[in-house]
Amino acid sequence: MHGLGLSLLPKTTVTAETQKGYLAILPLEYPNFKLHVQLCYHAKKQLSLPMQAFVQLMCTSTQHVPLSLEQANKALPL
Repeated sequence: MHGLGLSLLPKTTVTAETQKGYLAILPLEYPNFKLHVQLCYHAKKQLSLPMQAFVQLMCTSTQHVPLSLEQANKALPL
């Protein structure tokens, strides 16, 4: 049973699979798509500088850039 799945994943996690042709990147045509993220950390511990940068990154919105189906099929290499 194959070809029956859809998932939203960071490109960096599927680089090898897309380069080998095991996975395909499809265009996402939802301009108002929002991913809500929750972050938990110990309240009594100081955050490291890399963790502070990560929190800042997670609190920043990014611009959606839609791809055509042709562009998505040519998404290799990442």
